[in-house]
Amino acid sequence: MASNGNGADKLTAFIQAQHAEAATKLTAAQVQKAAIIELLGALGGMAVTDDSIEFTGTKITLPEQYEGKILDAVEFLKRYHASQEKTYGFNKTFNYRPWDGAYAFNAVMRNMFGNVGIGKNIPATFFSPERPPQMQTINIGLNKTEQVPWGEVEFPPLEATFQLTRTIDREKGLLFHLGVEAPKKYKRHIDAFYQMVEKYLKENSIYKGKSINGAENPEFLDTSRVDPKKVVYSEKVMDLLDQNLFGRVRNATEMRDMGIPLKRAVLLEGPYGTGKSLAGYLTAQEAERSGWTYILCRPGVDDLFDTLKTAQLYAPSVVWFEDIDVIASDGDPEKISKLLDLLDGVQGKGVEVIAGFTTNFVDKLQKGVLRPGRIDSIIHIGELDSAGLRKLINQLIKPEFLGTIDYERVQAAFKGFLPAFVTEAINGALAVALIRNGGRKNGVKIDTEDLQDSALGLHRQLELMNGANEGSSAPTMQTVLESTLAATLNKTKQNIVDKDGDYGLFVVEDREVDANQ
Repeated sequence: MASNGNGADKLTAFIQAQHAEAATKLTAAQVQKAAIIELLGALGGMAVTDDSIEFTGTKITLPEQYEGKILDAVEFLKRYHASQEKTYGFNKTFNYRPWDGAYAFNAVMRNMFGNVGIGKNIPATFFSPERPPQMQTINIGLNKTEQVPWGEVEFPPLEATFQLTRTIDREKGLLFHLGVEAPKKYKRHIDAFYQMVEKYLKENSIYKGKSINGAENPEFLDTSRVDPKKVVYSEKVMDLLDQNLFGRVRNATEMRDMGIPLKRAVLLEGPYGTGKSLAGYLTAQEAERSGWTYILCRPGVDDLFDTLKTAQLYAPSVVWFEDIDVIASDGDPEKISKLLDLLDGVQGKGVEVIAGFTTNFVDKLQKGVLRPGRIDSIIHIGELDSAGLRKLINQLIKPEFLGTIDYERVQAAFKGFLPAFVTEAINGALAVALIRNGGRKNGVKIDTEDLQDSALGLHRQLELMNGANEGSSAPTMQTVLESTLAATLNKTKQNIVDKDGDYGLFVVEDREVDANQ
């Protein structure tokens, strides 16, 4: 019997301990809830007017008609209390893209309240079982992603359900919308939460001041892969790029102080391989250093108008439209004009957006698009001048590998070469010199003849490119490299004879083979 008594006592003690632990947990949860409500209340402000009743700290001010009428005042307060317990819908739209808003919401929840509310199940209904919040993977930086909540998220401290959605604004495009269903008594707390999300977006937007593309879930651009020291233009072109793009971003503060408009629409035109896209990356680097947002609109991938609207949201910004001539040939000849109209409308509101356009076929654009007032500056990028050629050679060939160079003879050999062809010729000369030296770097020297010989193998490719129809695909530098390599290998291994001095077209086993195919 004693052992049974001891067993009963132990069981009783165990049950009491479990109750005590449960009570402790409940108390901790209640304390946590009270702390969150108090924090949000403080952030929302201690003074608030709700229709005809005002709270200031611990003081309640009722409408004048209840002065001296205690019972009527009590009934009024009862009705007021009942209304405060009713569930209301609260809504706020943020002028930021949806994933930016979802990231801010998640960060505020985590930073202010830990994981309270995040990951909680939405209660089951007659039509659907209990389910956790939907999580979306978004890009938050270069090669960085994070999962953020989307859809419905419970927040027990406020007896609230948050609804993370998107809405479409005619002028601004897709925006982040945060709806809340909660008792009316938590109105000022919800207002405080909205303020925290807004503040976080203003200070920690994942897109503002970064380089991104125009996708709905933007990807971040790696602008570091372009070495500005190895991008060479003629002196005149570099001056024009600095005056119209780089310098305006770099000196934006001073220009604002002097009342100089930052509005600019710049068209970079010229043939393939001149470095128009590289100018965009150099602009992006300057934008990042200066706290501007850079947005790349890729032809056939990103929507032109949505990209410009994103630039408007994250201004000051540079929006870069590649191959604008493609737009002119997609069935809507007025599309570029409409885009410029939208750009004028954005800039006319004082929003600082600089637009850069590139084209390989400026003659395809409507003349009205090119007039002053539509495009502010047109920069032609073409063949390098003698100073640019010398600079590029010295940039790409390290001093220890640079022999005696007759730059006048090299320039004659490179006549008609665009910067991309010059770069390929220099790299080809380096590769041949290394192979000739048995793969040993020590002793490699590049001289005038090396550069001349390397240029010789590219002239046929240049002729083919210049003679290609506009509708055909333009040769890329990969094509140039492959064709040149193919010609070299064929010529070396198969003892191919050059036909009529036409580089790239050879006779092999009594049949003609185009090395560029």
